[in-house]
Amino acid sequence: MRLNISRRLTLFCGLMSIALLAATAPAQQRSGRSNTPGGFAEGRLMKKNAKELGLSEDDVTKIDAVIKVGRGEEEKLREQNKAAIGELNKILAQNLPNEKELMAASNKVGELASKSRVLKMKSVIEMRSLLTAEQLEKFMELRQKATARR
Repeated sequence: MRLNISRRLTLFCGLMSIALLAATAPAQQRSGRSNTPGGFAEGRLMKKNAKELGLSEDDVTKIDAVIKVGRGEEEKLREQNKAAIGELNKILAQNLPNEKELMAASNKVGELASKSRVLKMKSVIEMRSLLTAEQLEKFMELRQKATARR
């Protein structure tokens, strides 16, 4: 099967983009710092400043529960993503990969990354909903100071 030059170039660029994505995804996971704002770091910040925010022991326990459940789900997604990247790399190792298989594998990696971001955003909403309006205002000030230090 011969491909015309523009199709080859498009396929090559797509493959290189996917290879770059697959190569950088594990490095981002190892960095220990999320690219997604919020997430479980907000829970840690809430717990660290519980006294200043006026959080009760019950509030802190609820925040811990949100973090624990979220991290469990995140770990499952991480394992699925690791498998999806492995599958993508297998396809990329072929001399002339099947375009449909390649795109499906690439979409799977992207879908799992999106699910991880959504999971973290849902945890942010859940944790913030535990706070009163005054506590939330104080927390947002603390969060602003913490992110300004980065």
